[in-house]
Amino acid sequence: MKKEIFKKKIFALIELMRPGNCLMALIAILVGYAVSRGGDYSIALITAIAGFLICAGGQAINDYFDASIDAKVSKHKPIPSKRITRKEALWFSINLFILGNLLALTINSMTSNIALLFTTLLVIYPLFLNKVKYLGNFIVAGGTAVTFVFGSIATGGIHDLVIALAITAFFANMGREITKDIEDLKKDKNTKKTLPNLIGVNNSKLFVITYYLLAIIAGLGTYILFLLNTYYLIFILATITILFYTTILLLKNNFRESQKFSKIGMIFAIIGFVLILI
Repeated sequence: MKKEIFKKKIFALIELMRPGNCLMALIAILVGYAVSRGGDYSIALITAIAGFLICAGGQAINDYFDASIDAKVSKHKPIPSKRITRKEALWFSINLFILGNLLALTINSMTSNIALLFTTLLVIYPLFLNKVKYLGNFIVAGGTAVTFVFGSIATGGIHDLVIALAITAFFANMGREITKDIEDLKKDKNTKKTLPNLIGVNNSKLFVITYYLLAIIAGLGTYILFLLNTYYLIFILATITILFYTTILLLKNNFRESQKFSKIGMIFAIIGFVLILI
């Protein structure tokens, strides 16, 4: 019986981390490191694990602060389903943050400073900015973009190509974040100030489309400016196709499928980023 309870708790903690999101962050860090021609791949691995842990800490702390809201609308999540307590989630996130920052500290001062900055932002976001979620969107999208920079800085500098990849990722993720807010409009009503709550759904759609267009321009511009290989182009074109389909779903008010396909587009994009290295 105790073994079964322990097993459920472990799976709940893993779910709390949202490992899929953090795995994408880990890959982005490795891409940033490799593109910057980092030579010591033990450093790359340490940097990637540090980023993964900080990302996981951010996911866990978000569920800790959102527990009361999730209890009403997302009862399947680890805390409202009572598979773990809020206190356990809090200590878990604190430990993840500490481990991630300790690893970042072993690399160089710049990686340590970025790790500490985003740890602070990931705590401030659900504690204060979650109520003004339209500002929090910038933190989430910025955190995704900075993973590439985090990997690059581990080599001792920042490569221009990494900055271009980070900009592309930022615009794409801003579009997805606003789409998620449109999807959660009823859920967030009277609890969070989101862009759709402030300016309406139709105006928010225009922001999403604009961000996706900027992502497409940045992605294609990166290919042209840096003379990247055909593999990158193929996957970026696939991403663009998916983003167009995502936009069609958005305009048809199918917000759940729209943000789902936008995530698929991000996966195709990051595969393209990886294939730059071939």
